[in-house]
Amino acid sequence: MRAPRPLILITTSRAPSPRTRSLVKDLELVLPRARRLTRGHLTMAELAAIARARGAVRVLVVGERRGNPSIIRAYKPTRPPLEPRLENIVTFIVRGASLSRERGARPGRGADSLLVEAGEGSEDVADAMVIAFGARLLMPGMRPGEGAVVASLTASGDEVLVEFRDWEGESVGPRLRLARPQRMVKGGSDA
Repeated sequence: MRAPRPLILITTSRAPSPRTRSLVKDLELVLPRARRLTRGHLTMAELAAIARARGAVRVLVVGERRGNPSIIRAYKPTRPPLEPRLENIVTFIVRGASLSRERGARPGRGADSLLVEAGEGSEDVADAMVIAFGARLLMPGMRPGEGAVVASLTASGDEVLVEFRDWEGESVGPRLRLARPQRMVKGGSDA
């Protein structure tokens, strides 16, 4: 039996630091049907062509500043008959990242689905995660099934803390401090 094609390709900006590469590995294990792609010298157009060929519906590009992850851009690949390109749909500003290896948490097992549990004041980030990652909102009384990862969001001022748990409630993957998401009005910006 053949594995399903990835829905999300995750890569970095060019010449990433070890922390940024580790964040990409962590994200691969908590986002549903996500696969890492080594960027190398690939252009955005080449990333779009690869995403189209693999049937991906999202491409995430993790950028950095001074060796630390600082931005996650979510792109939607165009569909035929349009030329392959990536349209920027959501940008998350990363104000802090705590990697699974730094916290002694399990990196994750590979998620079948991502459920977002929005705390009070974090609804905008929850909506952006649904759009960017193909997540679903966790409704009251809903129990995550086996293979699900829950992203719990806690608002604090102008930031939102994102913590990932597996279906058994154990902490997995990275812990992120995000600024409020920004909707991008023009697509295909260089990363």
